[in-house]
Amino acid sequence: MAVRQAPLTSDVPLTSSRALRVAMTRAADKALGLSLSVTSVGEETLQLEAVIETLPNDYLYAGLLRLGEVTGFIGLDAQMRAAVIEMQTIGSLSKSPQIERSPTTTDMVLAAPVCEMLLKLLPETTAGSDLDGWVDDVSLGDPFDSLRSVGLALEDADYRLMRLTIDLDVGERLGEIILALPNHTSQPIVPETDLGDSGWDIKMNRAVINAPATLDAILCRTKLTIGQVNTLQVGDVLPLYGATVSSVRLFAPEGVEVGSARLGQSGGLRAVRLETPVATVMRDIPPPKTGEAVLQAD
Repeated sequence: MAVRQAPLTSDVPLTSSRALRVAMTRAADKALGLSLSVTSVGEETLQLEAVIETLPNDYLYAGLLRLGEVTGFIGLDAQMRAAVIEMQTIGSLSKSPQIERSPTTTDMVLAAPVCEMLLKLLPETTAGSDLDGWVDDVSLGDPFDSLRSVGLALEDADYRLMRLTIDLDVGERLGEIILALPNHTSQPIVPETDLGDSGWDIKMNRAVINAPATLDAILCRTKLTIGQVNTLQVGDVLPLYGATVSSVRLFAPEGVEVGSARLGQSGGLRAVRLETPVATVMRDIPPPKTGEAVLQAD
């Protein structure tokens, strides 16, 4: 029997927007029993400086880890944080939007389950989309204490910034979640070199390069008498004559000076930046005034 052949239909390609919508709705349902819908997904690829400039100051930000290193962040606005707290405390959402307030450590503890569930589901829902591999092996890290800390903790690279606008399906409450990770499609892959059966000199070089090294950063040295040391108390101030942030010196074991540095900060911790010592500027000695003795040099 002859019949008209049905036209072949190609599968609709999975978009990054749909992948994020599916992951977010499932994560909220599994972690909180919360029914919500993602109304829009915004996507940008920006340098780190531009990313930080676009971020709101009052969001709760937490680091995203890959292989133990902070590689991105997740951010929740006040309404999303409030929804998470309400579902875990009273089991339902209030119809009125919550008052804007600064995030706290408790907010992060309560928001962790839905964030972790989202990170768990994203590798599955993004498979086959242009986000495939973007969230692989990523886990939730510690919260940042400020927006400035976010910029200090991340490497300067191209970041894929995803903004999820969320309808909490009660009243007119809308929330937002931000995800940012390095754009995996623009990062060059450095091929590994197979050294095979390396010679003795290569193996020796590798062993030396990987050996631990200790450097002491000394800002200033001062001398005190034993009597002065014995009278030191908490709150006493010791003047560091001539010391500046640029007068840090680096010493190897046995007191060998190896360089100079400038005192600063990196990732919220004290750090030093290696610098070339400033060359001493030589100036001409002005001619002596009438009646002054002139020092003769041999």
